[in-house]
Amino acid sequence: MSFFRIVFFSSLILLNLFAESSVWKISDDQNHTIYVGGTFHLLRSTDFPLPHEFEDAYRHADYVVFETDISLTHSAAFQHMMAQKMMLSPPQTLANRLLPKTYQTLKNYVESQGYPMGVFEQMQPWAVSLTLSQLKLSSIGVNQEGVDGYYHQCSIRDKRPQRFLESIEEQLNILSSIGEEEEDAVILQTLKEMREFPLMISWMVQEWREGKTGRLEHELVDEMRRESPKMYRTLLKQRNDAWIPKLILMLHEEKRGFVLVGAMHLLGSDGLLEQFRIRGYKTELLKE
Repeated sequence: MSFFRIVFFSSLILLNLFAESSVWKISDDQNHTIYVGGTFHLLRSTDFPLPHEFEDAYRHADYVVFETDISLTHSAAFQHMMAQKMMLSPPQTLANRLLPKTYQTLKNYVESQGYPMGVFEQMQPWAVSLTLSQLKLSSIGVNQEGVDGYYHQCSIRDKRPQRFLESIEEQLNILSSIGEEEEDAVILQTLKEMREFPLMISWMVQEWREGKTGRLEHELVDEMRRESPKMYRTLLKQRNDAWIPKLILMLHEEKRGFVLVGAMHLLGSDGLLEQFRIRGYKTELLKE
């Protein structure tokens, strides 16, 4: 499974065994409440307006919770940190981090797209995968800021407080650790899946908007747990375990929060929804 597929697809709204909505209301027996919605981090212009449940939750919330501070991702300091993480330390090169056959397959693809291979020679394999995938998605119109970016701007406009579940440094460390010891598989799977992006984006967005979950859960969550257990622990389980105490503290406040996270964080026995349920909290689909 490619690095980009994990990161991009983790932003989907996947609601385990349920339908009709893409936002959840979490409450206790004293009517303390937070809203939790799954997100796309990238969208097409045609994917707006968003499903109405998002706007309903935002309207009833006193503050908005993001995985990390989105404004910092546009800062020069973050861009510098990101660039450092993306690059290999000399004298390493991409050619000696990949098997010869993988490297040649990658080189053939890069040159077929009109890109100079030299641009990628000093990049970490995960960074090559991410860069090529972003270029491909942009070429098919997936170039708009997603749900979390949209509500980041809304909360600034409305002077609505923002909170964050992890620091930008924590998120960058997670990003750069995905795919460790699986570099060849990351590159080869990414090259394979980029051919399927246009069709995949269409059905994924449609099923997200309609609240359908079976195919999404099977093809994304189950596959990650089965094929990349280390990645599953790093990207989902460990982060959910760190987030749930923070979210429970927020839930017990008098003010209401609207939490926006990559939707795979909501799923399965390790997902946030199940973690709320086993602790005795009520989880409801938000409806009109």
